[in-house]
Amino acid sequence: MWTRWLAGLTLAGALLPAAAEPRLPELEAKWAADAAHEDYLFVWDIDRNTIGRGDPYRTFRTIYDGLMFALSDARRMIAPGTPTVVNLDPIKHVDGWDEAYAARVASRETYLEGDPVVVHAEITRRDCSRNRVQVFYLLSLSPREEEVWKDMRRIRATISCDKSKN
Repeated sequence: MWTRWLAGLTLAGALLPAAAEPRLPELEAKWAADAAHEDYLFVWDIDRNTIGRGDPYRTFRTIYDGLMFALSDARRMIAPGTPTVVNLDPIKHVDGWDEAYAARVASRETYLEGDPVVVHAEITRRDCSRNRVQVFYLLSLSPREEEVWKDMRRIRATISCDKSKN
């Protein structure tokens, strides 16, 4: 008799979390689309071996991987494997950083509606020590001449190699 009661309690306990987590697919899809279209900034503080010590191919491969991570895994805008054109060009020196690049990524929003998309980016890299490197990414649907970029560049200027200051 008590086993039947215990089985019923176990079944109720298993069903309770499912009922307590309502799913709103339309709202979740809207939130995902809104988040994918927001400006996006992030810094990778990585081991210098990851980016390659003096190996230009590994350096550019790491920069490319970070850019595609931002658009696929982090923002869920472009699904992995989607044909994508990335133009990465050096730009004038950015104070406090060793290298600076402008990127233009053209693809389709395969996680969303499939519409064509162009994402603009600035990527800066610096050596913080013999073993640490920072790579900072600024991404926006707005061209780099737009006003919003001034605010993003101000944020980048506040990032320090000293982790305790960030």
